[in-house]
Amino acid sequence: MDYRPSRPRIGRSSLLSIAFAILLGTGLYLEFLADANWNAGEVVLAGHVVLGLGFTVVFASWIGGHVRRGLRTASRQAFRRLSWFLLTLYVLLVATGLLMVLPTTLYLVGVLWFWRFETTGVLTFVHFWGALAATLALFAHLAMRHWRLPMARRGHEAS
Repeated sequence: MDYRPSRPRIGRSSLLSIAFAILLGTGLYLEFLADANWNAGEVVLAGHVVLGLGFTVVFASWIGGHVRRGLRTASRQAFRRLSWFLLTLYVLLVATGLLMVLPTTLYLVGVLWFWRFETTGVLTFVHFWGALAATLALFAHLAMRHWRLPMARRGHEAS
């Protein structure tokens, strides 16, 4: 029997939460502060894109099992609806983020093409407000499911 202390590890859900927090912070910087120093804004934008692509890969590899294990079997209807809404917001965020990166990707492979200015504005608007909505939905999701003590333990710890 192994009595060594287990090493702390960061699971994929924790990694996704940390990455989402960083992405939210860099996104807020890009939205409100990047105009003041665009050289720094370019670095933040590059980091936001790279982290966003990494988030997309990890999220895509993780979400299927999370839905199968938890979401489909959740007993509370409000939690299930909120969770599906959160999943929809994440899909919207990933989709709008990938659509905004598409012109740069095409440029790197030799094709010069850009979205119309209005399209870029709509994508940015949906991406930004979707991120804020996803933040609120994530907090509600975690509060409803992961941040409360089971009923049996609540009574025991109160005494």
